[in-house]
Amino acid sequence: MFSLTSKKKADRHITYRGEKVLISITFDNVIKAIKLYDDKFLKENQKIYIMYRMFVKDYKKYDHTPRDVVKITELIYKELSQTDSDSGSDLADNEELYNFFEDAERIYASFLIDYNIDLLNEVGVLSWDEFIALFNNLSEKTPIMQAIMYRGCEVPSGPENKEERRRIRKMKEFYELKSQREKREKQMLEEMEKEFL
Repeated sequence: MFSLTSKKKADRHITYRGEKVLISITFDNVIKAIKLYDDKFLKENQKIYIMYRMFVKDYKKYDHTPRDVVKITELIYKELSQTDSDSGSDLADNEELYNFFEDAERIYASFLIDYNIDLLNEVGVLSWDEFIALFNNLSEKTPIMQAIMYRGCEVPSGPENKEERRRIRKMKEFYELKSQREKREKQMLEEMEKEFL
């Protein structure tokens, strides 16, 4: 849980077999790990090794076996899961509302607008805990929160809401993610197929 009385630094230790292993949980590393997790071309063992090298600081100084690498990566994953559940953010559940890659420009601009934080200057510095606390509390006026609002809002029904319905549909289409667009286009194709078959 995010706390004002104790700072969870980006650089912290995990303990593996009595040895303290220095890891770095910066926002950019976590976002890279999310992308790595979704990679369809790499094998699982390759992903584990890459993740180990991304998060373990000075990984070359440790004499870890492949089994150690797997176990340490599991500990890092637990640390990340703890942070996500503590912050109230479940990245998998929010994937339809935002995407750290497709929304990169919106997120960057939003941090600049609300906090005057240039995220490019924070690469390797800003902890994931701090990033997600700030992200979850961006104001409604920011580009990413506008996108999230339109992606998640309901389209009103009824003849009295015709103009509002048209406006919201237009905004939903403007802000939709690639995955949402693909889903919408697939549904349209299925409906067309039903009509012709």
